[in-house]
Amino acid sequence: MIRKPISRITSVLIGLRDGTSLRQQIALLAASLCILSIAVAAFGAALIARGEAIRENRWDLTLIARSMAQRLDQTMFDRYREVRNVADMELLKPVWTRNPDIIRETLDQLQRSLPQYAWIGFASVDGTVVAATKGMLEGASVAERPWFVSGLKGPAVEDVHLAKLLDHLLRTSPDEAPFRFVDVAMPVKDENGKLAGVLGAHMSWSWAEETRRDVLENNLGKEGLDLFVLARDGTVLVGEDAEGTSLSRETAAYDPGNPDMVVAEVETSGLGDYPGLGWKVAVQQPVSVVSARVAALVRNIFLIGFAVACLSALLAWLASRTISQPLLGLVTALDRIGRDEKETTVPRLHGFRELSQVSASVRSLLRRLGTVEESARTARDMLAVLKDEYSRNIRSSEERNRQLGADIRSLRTLAEHDSLSGLLNRRAFQPFAEDAFATFQRHDRLFSVLMIDADHFKTVNDQFGHRAGDDVIRAIGDAIVEEIRSTDKAARFGGEEFVLLLRENDANGAWVLAERIRLRIAALTMDAGVGNISVTVSIGLAEVTADDRDVEDTIARADQALYIAKSSGRNRVCVDYPTPRSQSA
Repeated sequence: MIRKPISRITSVLIGLRDGTSLRQQIALLAASLCILSIAVAAFGAALIARGEAIRENRWDLTLIARSMAQRLDQTMFDRYREVRNVADMELLKPVWTRNPDIIRETLDQLQRSLPQYAWIGFASVDGTVVAATKGMLEGASVAERPWFVSGLKGPAVEDVHLAKLLDHLLRTSPDEAPFRFVDVAMPVKDENGKLAGVLGAHMSWSWAEETRRDVLENNLGKEGLDLFVLARDGTVLVGEDAEGTSLSRETAAYDPGNPDMVVAEVETSGLGDYPGLGWKVAVQQPVSVVSARVAALVRNIFLIGFAVACLSALLAWLASRTISQPLLGLVTALDRIGRDEKETTVPRLHGFRELSQVSASVRSLLRRLGTVEESARTARDMLAVLKDEYSRNIRSSEERNRQLGADIRSLRTLAEHDSLSGLLNRRAFQPFAEDAFATFQRHDRLFSVLMIDADHFKTVNDQFGHRAGDDVIRAIGDAIVEEIRSTDKAARFGGEEFVLLLRENDANGAWVLAERIRLRIAALTMDAGVGNISVTVSIGLAEVTADDRDVEDTIARADQALYIAKSSGRNRVCVDYPTPRSQSA
């Protein structure tokens, strides 16, 4: 049943093909190919442009989220440091357990300078509030509150929560939204070093919403942009669907799996001795905003392509007459050969190169047949001789090639490796570093650089001799090789300085490896004959960034971080972050 319609359609198509002239087929084929090529190009351009636009848009959103995360960390760090400074103030140590009025006055001054503090209070070790801003909750017990319990043990920060004891004191009207706080608590000691109580500060969470609005106002040109702050468990703390707020028609709830949104997330990481609360900043923007910019470009490409296709079809129609006319002459001549015995050959036809070749080939076909067969026979005989000679040459030179390969490998090893540590030398390391930087530029594949320098190495040479110094260099090289991956590259740059290139490794992963290397080397003990040698290293770390002009910029930033590690006391890892951080021994 199905075969009959298909057979009928096939017959119709064959009839159309055979009933059209060469000129018509050339024009139709040219137009069809042009239209198909333009359609494929427009579709491909749309996919590429849309993907590239989304990638660039996600990177822009990541920068916005990173800016918000840094502002959150900076603000929390400042508040954390202020509360700690008050708790450690030497002038207050004699009065923590004696004069609540002085404590209250100090806390009131701090609150007036920073209105983000909704309440600051000092509670004794039994949980009774001794002094507080504006006298609120004085005499009340906070022994069960999480901030007090944590503050007795050490500096503490409590995540966002609703006010319980202070809500009815701070609320100005029943319709006002519930207060939410972030708590900072510090243990307080008297002049004898004995624990006197806990200093607690409740910061109104409204400052985070003000920071969010400020970031959004700085990016008003980005249509549909929205920003959220999430708790560690994914709860929205700041944003249009946070607790106590409602969604507007123009704003979508945060959903990281929403295919209609471009989403970028950045985690807060704390700052200095402020440990961070695991907040995550998420920024989203509708995909339709990004696609709208691409649609106009694709439409213009398609319109231009369609015009080019029409013009190509017209030119093909005009040119097909010139192309087909000589071919029709050849068809006529061949037809005469089949109908007239007197016609034994075709004339020499001209018009285009292929037609001349066809007419010449037909004329000389029989004459050339014998010559071609003889040439083929001669070629086969020559090939057999050449194969035999080649086999003899291969057998005689095989041994020489093996020896030459071994010599080349030995010379390459001597030329590219440091004879003392066994690591690459600087000349051999450079191509790997340049290739990693080129891959980062083309495909955005991250890598990190570690600069490692032995601490007080001159003392080892002076005290134990240069042979002991060489043993230390070998031990450091062996420790590095045992810790790195096969894809990583390690080199000795000279003296006691080493450099590592870590592919597919950002600053966080590189820091973990650097710490392992530092601790492994610090645990080494070498027998120098006259005493044991222990050595430590300082390490500088830098992750490649788009601002680096070449790999030397990345190495220079790692070297600067190494200088900071040396200046900060040695035996530590320092990272070239926007705000540098270090890990002490």
